[in-house]
Amino acid sequence: MFLDSMKAEVRGKGMRVVFAEGNEERAIKAAAMLRDEDLAKPILIGKTDEIEKLAKKSGIETKGIDIHDHKEDKDLEKYVDTYYDLRIKKKKEITRDQAKEKVKQPHYFGALMVHLDKADGMVSGLNSETKPFLPAFEIIGLKEGFKRASSLFVLEWPERLLFFADCSVNIDPDAQTLSEIAHATAQTVASFKFEPRVAFLSFSTRDSARGETVDKVKEALRLTKEACPQMIVDGEIQFDAALLPEIAHRKAPGSVFEDKGANVFIFPDLNSGNIAYKISERLGRATATGPILQGLRKPINDVSRGCSFEDLANAGILTAALALIKEEIGHECQVSDEDNH
Repeated sequence: MFLDSMKAEVRGKGMRVVFAEGNEERAIKAAAMLRDEDLAKPILIGKTDEIEKLAKKSGIETKGIDIHDHKEDKDLEKYVDTYYDLRIKKKKEITRDQAKEKVKQPHYFGALMVHLDKADGMVSGLNSETKPFLPAFEIIGLKEGFKRASSLFVLEWPERLLFFADCSVNIDPDAQTLSEIAHATAQTVASFKFEPRVAFLSFSTRDSARGETVDKVKEALRLTKEACPQMIVDGEIQFDAALLPEIAHRKAPGSVFEDKGANVFIFPDLNSGNIAYKISERLGRATATGPILQGLRKPINDVSRGCSFEDLANAGILTAALALIKEEIGHECQVSDEDNH
C-alpha cells in the first residue's frame, strides 16, 4: 500500500509538520495520530487555550504536540519583518501594518515557519479562508527551473496505483504548462520510488479527432520529449489506451504503453482532472490522497474542505515524506520557454 510505504519512510524521523487550522477538531485528531504513531512532530497553529479546550473535549492529550498562537507568538515581529522583506524584494507595495495583518493569518504564519526552518512542511485548507496557495507562492516560492506550481493526486486501488495531474491548480493550461506539469509529476512519482510512465490524455488517440485542444496536447508531448528525452511518455491518447496495453495495441500501435500501461495521467485541463479524480474516489472506490502541490521549494499541501481527520493526517504523512525524499530524476530536464522553440 502506498500510504504504508510513506509511513515507513517517515516513522521516527521527526519531521515537523504544521497544521494551520489548529482550532479544528480534525487538525487536533490528525496531530494526535501523527504523534502517537511517531510519524511526525505535529505543530498546531491557533489560540492555545482554545486548542487545549477542544482537545480535552475530544479526549486528546496535547503533550507532544507543539502549539503556536499566531497572534501572540514570541517570534511574531520577526515573522512580520520576514514577510515584509519578501514582498518588498518582489517589488510589491505593502506597509508593515499590512504585513502584520497577513502574518496573523494562520496559513501565512505556518508558511513562514516553514520558510524560516521552524517546520519542515505545512498542511492547510480545511476552510476556504485558509487555502495555502497564496502563502505558498508569496513565501515559499518555486524551485529553480519551475515557472508555476501544479498538483498531483494519488489514486490507489487494491490492484493498482495511479497518479493524476493537474487536478486543483491550473485551470486551462497551455502546451508549455502541460509539459511542465508532466515534468514536475514525473519528478514527484520518481521520488516516491515508482517509475513514471506518463500519458498526455485527450478525447483523441493518434489523430482520431482534430481540433485546438488536441493540438495543445500534441505540442505538450513534443516539448516534453525535447526537454526530457529519457522520459517514458506518449500522447495524445485516450485513457483506456494509456491504461490497458491491449487497447493501446489496437488504438496506438507502437506506443510505449503496448507492453505496460501508464501510471501517470496528465489531464488537458482542470475540469477533466478534477472530475476524474472525484469519480475515481466516489464511484470507483479509490483511496485518493492529495492534492500534493508540486514545484515549490518546500512542501506545502492543500486538503479538501470536506476531508476527514484521517485524510488530513495522510496529507501530513505525505508532507513529511516530501520533506525527506530527494528527487531522483529530472534535474537535467528543463522545460524551456515556448518562444525558444
